[in-house]
Amino acid sequence: MEQLLKKHQRLEINGLLLTIGVTVAIAIGGMIEIIPPLFIRSSVPAEPGVKPYSALELAGRDIYIREGCSGCHSQMIRPFHWEAVRFGRDDNDENVYSTAGEYVYDRPFLWGSKRTGPDLWRESDLRNAEWHYRHFKDPTMQGEMAYSTHPAYPWLYEKRIDVEEIVRSMEVLDLFGTYAGQNAVYISRARAELEGKREIDGMVAYMMKLGRDRRESIDGLRKEKKLTVQE
Repeated sequence: MEQLLKKHQRLEINGLLLTIGVTVAIAIGGMIEIIPPLFIRSSVPAEPGVKPYSALELAGRDIYIREGCSGCHSQMIRPFHWEAVRFGRDDNDENVYSTAGEYVYDRPFLWGSKRTGPDLWRESDLRNAEWHYRHFKDPTMQGEMAYSTHPAYPWLYEKRIDVEEIVRSMEVLDLFGTYAGQNAVYISRARAELEGKREIDGMVAYMMKLGRDRRESIDGLRKEKKLTVQE
């Protein structure tokens, strides 16, 4: 025991040895944490009905990130009553709370940690596309929301979406298995989908994507259950 303590003391007083030892320990721990997930397709399965972003929705998401929207908006509804009341339809609806399987195609995650504005993860349940087209141009909605601190984004109505940039983004996402080997199909659709589109079209499409897949899946299951009961 005494010899072990002496060896440890020698390590502590020798800066070079201590640095090497710490570096080796961090490297081993890092490899154990980082390498295994690289060979796992997905540790969290996608929620039923959740689909990858279309080209237009992906363009809108990139614009959302570029404009720093996650600095004021979160995208995660926690399992608390007041969260459901504030950002969802009602707390008895299983579509309200966020689940891990809804985020499998999000790279990076945009959960956020500040709510200067409302949470947007169920935005498609609350407001329609027309509302967003008006809101991004005039956040006060001609006086209807005079209290709004949301900035206007007039340039989104003028600037065209860079088609090739979005195609490159889709190619990178496919490296992570986002399109499950159907990247060529998605890209062929992308060019037609984005042709002549403005950035505001992408942003609104992204807003209408948030929460839609899971809601449609749950509504479909409810319809099936109702038909089964009737039979």
